[in-house]
Amino acid sequence: MPHLEVDVKKKQVRVECEALNVEMPLEFFCCVTGTNEHESVLRSAVKPSHLHLALLMIGLKPGEPVHYSTSAKKWFPPSGPPVQISVEYERDGKTVHYPGYRLMRDVKTKKEAPPFTWVFAGSRIMEDNHYAADVTGYLVSVVNFDLAVLDVPKLASSANETLEWEYNKDLVPKTGTKVWMILEPAGAAAGAAAPAGKPVEKGQAPADSPAGEAVAKLTVDGMGRVQLDDAPVELAMLTERLKRMSERRPVKVRLSADDAADKQVVSRVKEAAAAAGVAVDDVAPPRGAAEAVKQAAVTGRMSDVEIDEAKVKDLRDRWEKVVAPHAAALREAAQAHYEVISALRREQQRLIDEADRIQRTIDQLEKEYQGMTTPRPEGAGS
Repeated sequence: MPHLEVDVKKKQVRVECEALNVEMPLEFFCCVTGTNEHESVLRSAVKPSHLHLALLMIGLKPGEPVHYSTSAKKWFPPSGPPVQISVEYERDGKTVHYPGYRLMRDVKTKKEAPPFTWVFAGSRIMEDNHYAADVTGYLVSVVNFDLAVLDVPKLASSANETLEWEYNKDLVPKTGTKVWMILEPAGAAAGAAAPAGKPVEKGQAPADSPAGEAVAKLTVDGMGRVQLDDAPVELAMLTERLKRMSERRPVKVRLSADDAADKQVVSRVKEAAAAAGVAVDDVAPPRGAAEAVKQAAVTGRMSDVEIDEAKVKDLRDRWEKVVAPHAAALREAAQAHYEVISALRREQQRLIDEADRIQRTIDQLEKEYQGMTTPRPEGAGS
């Protein structure tokens, strides 16, 4: 399998890649050379089905790509075993190693992407028995593509207006630089030292904590959103994140939940921490919040701010009247849009391949013609 190195014992796959410096918002972390290079951090000549096999060799089983359920009438995000991606390359004469997500930054704020992992969704076998990613070149995506080998474990649209990442100019080397993309089961390297350049998770031990123990701050707000050390985290990834933190040093979690937080969400947060083997200390909500609750119990109001109930009802009624009746049509249109764009991308790639083939023929004919028409010294053979 060219451009691949597999270490079964270490459960590690290394993919030979090259860096890209693109100006477009990103849809891919890595694509096959000659495909979607204009919207990817890395390119590689590796065959996607070979990468799929390599991941099987280190014990991973593919999950399921993003898909729409007709019975449930909703989209489901990609699923599969979490995969940690890091990169390694030469910089100023030294080998540097970074988590893959650090090679991306927010389009608007220019801040580095927060820590996250990918999932081995596994692409799919098409009706003609071809491995889909071998046709599309989709290796590792940062928005949902049902034909990608690895995808992000959430619903992330590929619509241009929703793309949120660009390449990180501070870390990504110049175009063409050789980069090794390293894939490992998330949390598999327990007890291993973090490579140079790899950041330590947030959560430092305060003065009243045992020596060497890190204390992570976990919060749940009234909307059910979860944050770990002030960074958003999905519940599905919380156990894995806490496991990774505890690999370096013992970790304790201090949980602070808003009074209006969904109790089921809070319970699931505690279960996720327990699954990671991390102790949880409940922290009382801020005094201001407690006082507001007491006030509400007496007056029936949380504050002096009042909702215009009539306006909210009118807007809701308008939505129900104008939008809701077209729900089925909108879903059908969204599915058709997705299928058309996917087909157009395949046709685009076919045309690119054909253009390359024609260009090679032109180059060969030009070379032969030049050889025929170039003057030769007297006496030279024809």
